[in-house]
Amino acid sequence: MAKVALATLGCKVNQYETQVLRERLVQAGFREVPFKEKADFYIINTCSVTERADHKSEELIKAVKKNGSTAHLIVTGCYAEVEKDKLRKRFPQIDLVVGNEEKLKIPHIITEANKNLTNTKPLIQTFYNHNRAFVKIEDGCNQFCSYCRVPYVRGAEIKSRDPHEVLKEVEGLILNGFKEIVLVGVNLALYGRDLDPSISLVDLLRRMQYLEETTRVRLSSLEPHLLPPGLIDLMSNCRLICAHLHLPLQSGDPEILQRMGRRYTPHQYRRLVENIKKMIPSVAITTDVMVGFPGETQKQFLNTYHFLREIGFSRLHTFRFSPRIETRAYSIQPRVEEKVKKERSKCLRELGENLAQNFASRFLGDTLRVLVEEKVDRKTGLFSGYTDNYIRVSFKGGRELKNKLVMVRLVGANQGQVRGQVEKVLSC
Repeated sequence: MAKVALATLGCKVNQYETQVLRERLVQAGFREVPFKEKADFYIINTCSVTERADHKSEELIKAVKKNGSTAHLIVTGCYAEVEKDKLRKRFPQIDLVVGNEEKLKIPHIITEANKNLTNTKPLIQTFYNHNRAFVKIEDGCNQFCSYCRVPYVRGAEIKSRDPHEVLKEVEGLILNGFKEIVLVGVNLALYGRDLDPSISLVDLLRRMQYLEETTRVRLSSLEPHLLPPGLIDLMSNCRLICAHLHLPLQSGDPEILQRMGRRYTPHQYRRLVENIKKMIPSVAITTDVMVGFPGETQKQFLNTYHFLREIGFSRLHTFRFSPRIETRAYSIQPRVEEKVKKERSKCLRELGENLAQNFASRFLGDTLRVLVEEKVDRKTGLFSGYTDNYIRVSFKGGRELKNKLVMVRLVGANQGQVRGQVEKVLSC
């Protein structure tokens, strides 16, 4: 039995696609081993959203060579999509570079163990080493933000999965014990616009409402200006959908947003969040924010800082601008010094910690639904999991709680740590 090792970088879509590869390879007769162990085939699913992601991808490629391995090395994903010639030139040990369009054909490329696999659709049944299962429902993005490489590496054409196929995959995952399904896409809010007849993300979620008693559904990132009509109303009346929205902001300064090619103003974003909070008071709003976009002044950075604080996000994901050669922002001058970008990034990380603490503290004394994770903290012996509104809580419990939905009362929050007490184990 040939051995295969897989490594994944980047977004939840990449993680989903690696899981499809994993299940197809096992079906074809391969045995998976950890990436650090000797294998016959190494498959690296790369990311290229930032220069740091490029670097991490290259480090994984080098790691295979350092092992002195004579195995076959296959590189795929977004970095492979845009830098195929560069990768072949710099790393002659690579046997195959596969773009995103051909990624899921890798099992058929490296084996003929099951020729029928070429015609099967990727319905996954489990999700390796995860407590939650990701289900990819859409690919492609046609927004072309000035700093973003995604439309060039994933395509500008929107490709949505058939809703019946999505529901079948979700049902299979639930039968295999998953209590949380995360719907993911390159631009999730665009789901269904390309189908005939066209549908929306809201339509898909309505078709899933019968699953409410057995699981919960979390939505991955949604572009604020593309939020599907009716989504917030549905969320406010449906226990199936987690009270959590990730709405990328990127900047709180109107001029920077315009140069980024974002299609909203800070005022429009603020009004959207205010309306969401009115309809769903317990909602967690998390966001992405970029520092050091070309030409960003200290005043413009402070506009972002104050905007983030005023909105009251529950969590921030901060990253530094990284010039991507295909994008319009690559040629925008002047560039912000790396030292300044690091200082601003640190400032926002500290703000994010305070915002997360403030948000969690609002719910002290409340009893919230939590999905218990498989792993126990080695230092404290405590279990942990996320509430519907994305607060990570630690609590005492026995092994029987693993992968269960439980009701936990929040009893303390200090220095980023939230403690709880299990009140009830739900029947599902």
